[in-house]
Amino acid sequence: MRKKLFGLVIFMFGFCSNEIVYAQQNSLQTENEFQWDFSSPKKYVYSYLQEASNSVSFNKNDSLSESLVSVKGNLNIRVKENHMADLILETQMFTLDQKGQVVDTINNTEAANVIQNMKPNGTFGNSNHNPKFDLIFSLPSKNLKIGEKDKIPMEMPFNANGSILSIKGYNTIEFVGIQTIENIECAVLKSTFNISDLEIPEELNGIYEGSTIGNGTYFFDMKNHYFIGADIQIKTKIKMDTESDKENDMGMFAHMQSVTNIKVDFITINP
Repeated sequence: MRKKLFGLVIFMFGFCSNEIVYAQQNSLQTENEFQWDFSSPKKYVYSYLQEASNSVSFNKNDSLSESLVSVKGNLNIRVKENHMADLILETQMFTLDQKGQVVDTINNTEAANVIQNMKPNGTFGNSNHNPKFDLIFSLPSKNLKIGEKDKIPMEMPFNANGSILSIKGYNTIEFVGIQTIENIECAVLKSTFNISDLEIPEELNGIYEGSTIGNGTYFFDMKNHYFIGADIQIKTKIKMDTESDKENDMGMFAHMQSVTNIKVDFITINP
């Protein structure tokens, strides 16, 4: 039961695959002041809290089964000699809560979730990572003045019963102002993302729906070039129905949706 529920959470974040592609952020832009300081090896340490409300059904005649998930831990950004960083999520507790009743609490003793080679602009040089990490530390791809926005194209793969389709959309980041947090002057960035444009080829039979929408608020120290904190809400919906009335039908049905809130707070910088 634990593995099934844990797998569901990963599946919801993975959105039937395992990557988000920023279409226009492949190069290292040293002139952009909205970048991490990866000039020397160090480790940025953050607290991490994730709370998700999930609903799922694998039978179209059944109602959605609901569960609440809470994850607590540390999120570390470990800068390497090559001026890139590994993102490391060390989960301390995994709690399942269904309809107000505690179902289970899991102290995770397994290996940390590590995603390699994050660039100073917050993007990754590979596709082998969970897509939520593309949204935890969102940065504009260019310099912005207060009130200006950066509209960044995004794509998310969608596995349509073996066919890999693309869901397209945008992450719009606005520089809304300056706020002082514990004597640190921070740029306040507001992010609104909508990845829901899914084109279905006529050769595919059935119903396929998928979307990831949400928003985030980020506090970025522009003098020292690291995040002070972030609050993100992600709403994900997935639906696939390839069942038919034919005898020996091999179709499938899946309907899943989730609302995930993520809070990240800076703790310290270690050598």
